[in-house]
Amino acid sequence: MSLPQRIKSYFDAAVTMDYDGPTMAHPIIVLNALKNIIGDNRNNPSQKLLDSMADKSEKYPQRTDDQKVLDQTAKDGLGLTVFISDLEDACQKGNPIEMEQEAARLQWVNETGLGGLEVLIEVALQGFDRLGLFAYHLQRANAFQQNKENTWIYTRCLLKEICKASLPEPHDKVEHELWVMDQVSGNISQLNKMAAARRLWEGDYVRIDGYRRELSHWFSLLDEGAEKVDGKKIMNGLGDYVNNGGNFFIQMAEDLQDQSNWEEKTIQLEALRYFIKNATKQGQAVISMHLKELI
Repeated sequence: MSLPQRIKSYFDAAVTMDYDGPTMAHPIIVLNALKNIIGDNRNNPSQKLLDSMADKSEKYPQRTDDQKVLDQTAKDGLGLTVFISDLEDACQKGNPIEMEQEAARLQWVNETGLGGLEVLIEVALQGFDRLGLFAYHLQRANAFQQNKENTWIYTRCLLKEICKASLPEPHDKVEHELWVMDQVSGNISQLNKMAAARRLWEGDYVRIDGYRRELSHWFSLLDEGAEKVDGKKIMNGLGDYVNNGGNFFIQMAEDLQDQSNWEEKTIQLEALRYFIKNATKQGQAVISMHLKELI
């Protein structure tokens, strides 16, 4: 099995878990974060991090009825027309059975297999603080070695997380100076969400206008700039990573494995890895501060 196939198998296992924990701690988040970090050295991938992915993907029992739900929907009849608005309305009403039925109908008629997933991501972004980080990493996990015949398990995974709490109403687009998107937050817990929001904003999606509408609302609620840190205090090895790449973040991720809260810290580490790519000297100093706190 090739490296991409191996990683994809971990993703597939994670999204078919019968997971009953908080959305912000769903295994697919840390698995996609690990994939991104491992990608810094594809020629000699970290066995320690791959083993960690394997262990994490086996943490919960698996659902076994995903195909059954699709087949039953087809058996019941798809009807003459399938409307995206029917799925959106079901989500707003918070009716899990109706949501699943409408998503399955859309799955059958959409040629790319992505129609339902993209609609649900837009819906999830209405509740960005609860679902945004998860939705981003789920979307990237699905896009990795994407197989349109295998999208339903990702769609259903997202459905199950959306159903755990009610959603706010859709938000209006906010015409706002989005300077905050380029800042490296001094709040490490907020930084994870900002990294997810920034990448969703920059993505190439069919429903990008809807994504940006919801993201603009979320960004407009933030009122913070970069932490004021001495710009000379750059962590050893970080500058070399910025210029040349390498194993800097891989080594840090491996070191975190022995900590009890390694999952949370790995997600934070991956967000910092994203921001370092285009960070100013001031931003690099803030990132260095966060990295030192993770150790």
